Amino acid sequence: MKNEGLPALSPRLLAQVIDLAEDAIISVDAGQRIVLFNQGAERIFGYKSQDMIGKHLDALIPERMAKHHRRQVTDFIASGAATRQKSERTPIVGLRSDGTEFPAEASISRVDSGGGILLTVILRDISQRVAAAEKIQQSIREKEALLREIHHRVKNNLQVMSSLLGLQARSVQRPDARPALEDSQDRIHSMALIHDLLCRSPDFSGVNAADYTVQLCDYRLRACGPDANRIRLVTDLAPISLDLDSAVPYGLILNELLANSLRHAFPNGRAGEIRITLRSLPSKKIQLALQDDGVGFPDGFNWQSAPSLGFRLVRMLAEELKGRLELSHRNPTAVRLTFASR
Repeated sequence: MKNEGLPALSPRLLAQVIDLAEDAIISVDAGQRIVLFNQGAERIFGYKSQDMIGKHLDALIPERMAKHHRRQVTDFIASGAATRQKSERTPIVGLRSDGTEFPAEASISRVDSGGGILLTVILRDISQRVAAAEKIQQSIREKEALLREIHHRVKNNLQVMSSLLGLQARSVQRPDARPALEDSQDRIHSMALIHDLLCRSPDFSGVNAADYTVQLCDYRLRACGPDANRIRLVTDLAPISLDLDSAVPYGLILNELLANSLRHAFPNGRAGEIRITLRSLPSKKIQLALQDDGVGFPDGFNWQSAPSLGFRLVRMLAEELKGRLELSHRNPTAVRLTFASR
C-alpha cells in the first residue's frame, strides 16, 4: 500500500523531530562517547550540544554511579538485545551542568550498522513527579500522625473517665450503686482499648478483632482477682479486621457477654470453662460465639425481653451492627452474634 501524500522523512526532518522532543535523546557509540545530544537533553542537563559531542556519557552521571552505569551499558551491548526499558522503581540519577542531581527514567536501544554499534538513550526528567509524590506522602504522614494523636487523646480521656468512675464507686455509700458504676467503668475501658490499639497500629483502617478480644479477656479476668484461677478461658480467634464503626459495638457486646459469664455462670467457687470463637462465614459474615459450662440461665429466661441493662445493651448494639443474636440454653450455654463485615 502506497503512502500517497505523506512527506518523505528526510534526515533533516528527522533531526527536527528529535530536537523538538521534550525528553532527552542521547546517542553514543560503543565506547559510550556522545554522538547526538538533542535540544531536550540541552534543556534537561544544561549543556549545549556542541560542548557534549565526543564527551563520555559519564559526564551526565554522578561519579558514585558511573562505574555501575558503565557496567550496565556494557552488559546491554553484550546481551545482543535491541531495547531495554529501565524500570521507574530502579533509581536512575542524572547530573546537570550546575552539579545538581535529578531523578529520571530511561530506555536504551541499539542499532547495528556498518560503522559499528549506536546506542540511544531516551531519558525523562521526573523531578516534578517525584516531588509531587513526596508531597503527597508527607501529607499522608501528617494525617496519620494527627489520627494517631486523636486516638491517643480519646484513649486518655476515656481512661480518665474510667478512673473517675472507679473513685466514685469506692466512695458511694449505697452498696447497690457500686456495681452499676463499676459496670460503666468496664464499658468505658472496652472503648478505650480500641483507641489504644488504633493509636499503636500502623494501619488506621481497622482493629484486629483477635488482638482486641485477647486483651479485653485478659483485663476482665485480672479484674476477677484470685477467682480467675478457677475459670479456664479458651479462645479460637480468626485475625479479622473491624473498622471503628464495627469495633466499638463489637467490644461492648463482648464485654457484656464476658462479664455475664464471669459474674453469674460460676457461683459459690464453682470451676469451669469459657470458650470464645471468632470466625469468618460465607457472604462476608462474621460470627462471635461465647459459651460456658456454668449453671446456665434460669428456667423461663427470655433474653429478648430481659430487663437488665447488660442484655438491653447487647440487643441494641446487635441492631446497630445489623446482626443476629442467638442464645442456647443447653449445656454449654452459648450466645452467638452474627453480623456483616463492612
